[in-house]
Amino acid sequence: MEASSPTLQQALFWMNLYRDLLAVDETALQRMRALILEEPARQRGAAHYLVDVELVMGEIERVRARCEHWKALVERTN
Repeated sequence: MEASSPTLQQALFWMNLYRDLLAVDETALQRMRALILEEPARQRGAAHYLVDVELVMGEIERVRARCEHWKALVERTN
């Protein structure tokens, strides 16, 4: 590993942090979807719900990419 590369301990810290964030984001998305289904049919198509879901899905993808980055570093250092 290069001198400027993170240590295994640092990589594990970040991998675990992003894994936890991913779990929180996925739980929030599931809850949002459940709330949308609970809304009366006339309100289900509300644009604000779609925007919120899209934002959370984008955040999930960014967090997942960071988690995979750190996971790969951990695997390379082991």
